[in-house]
Amino acid sequence: MISLRLTAPEDVDILTDIQQKAFQPLYEKYHDKGNPCLRDKRDILCRLDNPNFMYLTILLDEKIVGGILYRIKGSTPFIKNLRWGKYYLGRVYISPEYQNHGIATEAILQSEKFLKKPRKLYVDFPEDLEKNRKCYTKCGYKDTGKRLEAEPGLVLACFEKKC
Repeated sequence: MISLRLTAPEDVDILTDIQQKAFQPLYEKYHDKGNPCLRDKRDILCRLDNPNFMYLTILLDEKIVGGILYRIKGSTPFIKNLRWGKYYLGRVYISPEYQNHGIATEAILQSEKFLKKPRKLYVDFPEDLEKNRKCYTKCGYKDTGKRLEAEPGLVLACFEKKC
């Protein structure tokens, strides 16, 4: 059974390890400087008490298998001012041995219950990642048609969901 909880400091070491393993293949493909596999546990720790973010731990039968990060205030590459029910899904990651089992889809849908009065949700991801596209589409996100070249060879697609 998949469940979520707000991330606690004691989750950070496990989440950091999972994040690095989950994003390593994307780093090998794009060699992007902002890839989460390059970040250490401070990346997660600094967001736990930051009012601009909400971090959730994904559990499968009480075992930590991934994490979800939302930006709830501030700006993103596509959205200049998040407020009044707008949220940005900044990161979802699942341990490689648990990927392709629908866990991310279920976790994303469950995570929306943690948001206060959501009106619009946004996410971006490399436009050539069909698995990501399918996952977010299953969760109700639609392609906005907006694209951004984040780095040479890495084009992000922006999707949104109206609640």
